[in-house]
Amino acid sequence: MPENCAGGSSGVFVNGRELHQKDLELLANRGLPTDRDRCYIIEISGRVLDEDTGEELCKLGKLAPTVLKVKHGFGMKVGRAAV
Repeated sequence: MPENCAGGSSGVFVNGRELHQKDLELLANRGLPTDRDRCYIIEISGRVLDEDTGEELCKLGKLAPTVLKVKHGFGMKVGRAAV
């Protein structure tokens, strides 16, 4: 996926994509640093790593507890086509 697929302009990149400001605010409320021009890896467990150093920075808590519980995802749903 291209790094701009989320329509972000926050200067904060997560898993290779620039976050939209609204997404950054939601994750910042859970502890994600908001410094511009930084890149992070967020695991499904909520663990946040600095992409450059590999250092663990914080934990955001469980991001998808249902997926962890049942040990699989639910796939993407196809939206209705406009007629």
